Amino acid sequence: MSVKSELRKQFKSERKAISNKEEADIIICKNLLSSTFYKNAKTVLFYAALDDEINLDCCILDALNSNKKVALPVCLDNDGNMEFYYINSLDDILVASFGVREPNSNCKKVTDFSGSVCIVPGIAFDRHGYRLGYGKGYYDRFLKNYTLNSVGVCYNKLIKEKLPVGEYDIAVDYIVSENGIFSANGR
Repeated sequence: MSVKSELRKQFKSERKAISNKEEADIIICKNLLSSTFYKNAKTVLFYAALDDEINLDCCILDALNSNKKVALPVCLDNDGNMEFYYINSLDDILVASFGVREPNSNCKKVTDFSGSVCIVPGIAFDRHGYRLGYGKGYYDRFLKNYTLNSVGVCYNKLIKEKLPVGEYDIAVDYIVSENGIFSANGR
């Protein structure tokens, strides 16, 4: 088992053990909503959380109510390719294969990412903005191809000093936790 696989298992276990998850999620959402990069974004690329991920549904609702464009990812294959699709309400989200929440098939594909901010999930992040995700590289491939603000959301206890970094890993610009917002070092 690789170092990243071992850490993924360890950090997933740490994340499941967070006792105040709902309270932490609300604080992280408030921090995200107060940020300049969120307020200035025309389009926000969110993700629809799995049970143990940071739930951003209140942020999605805020963005929709603020007349921002909101999009969620659809994973196209097992090779790390994904596209984003606009949603108009939480009703546009359905549970797809593997229990992942995705936009329904009536949603329109995003083709213009100007003025966008991308909210990036992760199991853990380090202070340089690198993340430990699920190992397929979906967000790394996406971020490599587009110039936009990228924001990792993470529980403070899962922000580590340094994580192993692979050749294709792309760091996020900012990290939001329940302790606040910080710019990733070296960015």
